[in-house]
Amino acid sequence: MKTVFKTTVLATSLVLALTACSQSKDQSASEKAKQIHLNNQMQSNDLADAGEQLVSPYTFMLADKAFDMALEKDAANPKAQFYKAFIKRLMVFKGIARRIGPLMNKGDQKQIADYAKWKKDFPESPLKTFLMDGPEDIDTYAKATRVVADYNKALNEFRLFLKKNSTLELTLNLNPHVFQQEINEEYANSCTWKEVADGSIDVNCDSSGVAQKKLNSADLIALRQATGGEMLYWSIYTAYDMTTIEQISKNEQLQHMTPPEALAYYKTLPSIARLNADNTLNLIPEIGVDFSAAVKWVKQYQDRVCPKGISGRNQRRGFLFKDGVCIENATELDKSLAVLDQALGGVFTAPIKDDNDQQIDQIRVNLVGFLKNPPQDLKNLLPESVDQEGKVTRWSDSTFGGLFPDGDISKIPQKK
Repeated sequence: MKTVFKTTVLATSLVLALTACSQSKDQSASEKAKQIHLNNQMQSNDLADAGEQLVSPYTFMLADKAFDMALEKDAANPKAQFYKAFIKRLMVFKGIARRIGPLMNKGDQKQIADYAKWKKDFPESPLKTFLMDGPEDIDTYAKATRVVADYNKALNEFRLFLKKNSTLELTLNLNPHVFQQEINEEYANSCTWKEVADGSIDVNCDSSGVAQKKLNSADLIALRQATGGEMLYWSIYTAYDMTTIEQISKNEQLQHMTPPEALAYYKTLPSIARLNADNTLNLIPEIGVDFSAAVKWVKQYQDRVCPKGISGRNQRRGFLFKDGVCIENATELDKSLAVLDQALGGVFTAPIKDDNDQQIDQIRVNLVGFLKNPPQDLKNLLPESVDQEGKVTRWSDSTFGGLFPDGDISKIPQKK
């Protein structure tokens, strides 16, 4: 039952990733009608601008088609390229509400009923058509995870686009029916005032750009690192096929086994978790190198990207990251970057600390090598033997898959 619950939660989260914004109590944005005209006679820039107004929780899939039309006219259209790369992560969820049907139907009666009610009550819209346009083909946790892996690949394509076009400058036009709150905030911040000689107050308002967001190198770097950060999580989450672990979780007899008995059971299995062929663990070092370089760039240009300091608000008015791209504690950041750069450089020496955070030893670590050549099966990392408390008494691989190249994993103290 725990496994069914876990798989149901994952499957549901895929849908919620698309519909969270659209299921709020305030449905005014979706109820307001706005006509967007598209035809093959329009120029590429006009098609991109029209598609931009379709970027919303309910119509992003229509925007994707508009950007396709724009790119057919001009493959180098920067706005269409940007949005196309950005939206791709959402396009992988086409048909997901129908695809997860077999998985959802493995839940209890309430979960099955809730799923049926959700499908029935979901507002008729292009989004509903998009979510329901697919076969009923996801019936396991592992298959649901593969959808997340496709999402992660789309994230990487967007990250690489931002990296390749790091000097790109864009002005995005916000859809007023979707970003009304953001526009109102910008309008409120569009006025400045000063006291003049006669004691009166001179107020000057410039609202010309309140419905726009500009992007330059600083915004693209911040976006790229946010995307990379999300990729770190999903790269680890989707690296291994969890089918066997899903089956293990159903084995209620494990609750009554001693640690040595449980280990013996695990060893009888043909696999614990096999490495997925399309895993992206090898991208993690690249993301780390990119992050290090980006932070150093931001630090170098703090006077431009964070001119008023970390407490400044609206200091980059009109830009996507309007409050600045700021470094909070440069000293601590330098220390963290030094550790990161050392780890990314190859084999490095890491301290071994006790429960009081005092160094008691050190060990050499090859994190990059481990990520670029991860274990083919997590079964290979099982210990040779454990005691009755579950502590390892002998390792089958003292390098732990090459992570500790000197084969001295036993130096690391085990928690009581």
